[in-house]
Amino acid sequence: MSTFVTTLFQAEADERPAATWSPLARGAAAATVIAGATCQVIAFALVPSFDETPERLEWVADHYARAQVSKVFDSIAIPFLVGAAIVYLLLARHRAPRLAWAGAILLVTGLIGLAMVNGAETLTLGLADDARFDPATLGDAIDDMSTPSLIAMLLMFLPGVLFGLILTSAALWRSRAVPAGVAILFLLFIVTDIALQQGLLAHVIALVGAGWVAVTVLRS
Repeated sequence: MSTFVTTLFQAEADERPAATWSPLARGAAAATVIAGATCQVIAFALVPSFDETPERLEWVADHYARAQVSKVFDSIAIPFLVGAAIVYLLLARHRAPRLAWAGAILLVTGLIGLAMVNGAETLTLGLADDARFDPATLGDAIDDMSTPSLIAMLLMFLPGVLFGLILTSAALWRSRAVPAGVAILFLLFIVTDIALQQGLLAHVIALVGAGWVAVTVLRS
C-alpha cells in the first residue's frame, strides 16, 4: 500500500527528465501548462452551461461583452495547450515513447480541431449580436447544420482530444516522471467533461492536474 501511495503522489527521483532542463526551460514548461488550463477555466467560468444552442445564443445576445471575453480566453488557451502537450511528451517519452508520441499527435490534432471550432463559434457570436438575425432561429439553423467540413472538424476535435488525453495519461503514468495522481486527474477530467457534462468543474480538475505537473517540473 505504501508503494502505491508513493507512486500516486510522488514522481520517481531518478525518472525526472526535467532535472536535465535549464531553469529557464523548467519555468517556461511550468508556465505553459498552467496558462493553458487557467485560460480555459476562465472561459468556462464566464459563460453558463446551456443544453440548447438557441438558449445559448439568446444569452450571448444579452451578454455579448462577457461572451466575447470568454471566447478570447478560450482562443488564447490553444497555443498554451499545444505547448502543454509537448511538455507531456518530453516528460513521458523516455519510458513510454510509443504512448507518449501517439498521445501527443492525437492531442495536437484534437487541439487543431478545437481551434477550428473556436473560429466557427467566434463567427456565431458575431451573428448572435447582429440585430438582423434572431438568436433562436440562428441556433436552430446551427443545430441542423451537417456539412462535410463540419463533420471533419468535429472528427479532428473530439476523438483527437479524447484518445490523445487517454494515451497521454497512460504515458505519464507509465513514465513515473510525474506523480501517478496527475494521470488520474486527467482521466477524471474526461469523465467529468464528456460523461457528466460539467465543463467548469472538469477544467478546474484539469488545472489542478496541470498545476501538479508544473510543481513537479519546477522541483526537479
